Amino acid sequence: MINIRPEGANIYNMEIKMRLPHESIFAFLHKRGYETKPWLYIFEDETFPNGTTLHEYWTFTATKHGEEQTEKTLFLTVFERELKELLKEIK
Repeated sequence: MINIRPEGANIYNMEIKMRLPHESIFAFLHKRGYETKPWLYIFEDETFPNGTTLHEYWTFTATKHGEEQTEKTLFLTVFERELKELLKEIK
């Protein structure tokens, strides 16, 4: 859903809500030169009382040639960054 409303003199407010399957996100990232790969994300959480707890779950990363899989290359993080870049063309 895209909703565009006037907000003032020559200014418009645009809201976008979308439901996307993984395949659509992966296809967008592939067009931008990324490779999506599965990755076991392991991190410690120090918010629990009496120390830290270890969490792990399988997810995907989006990397370009030569990049390593890290927390900064989680596919949704990269997707958000690429969308922001795409929307800057409208600004």
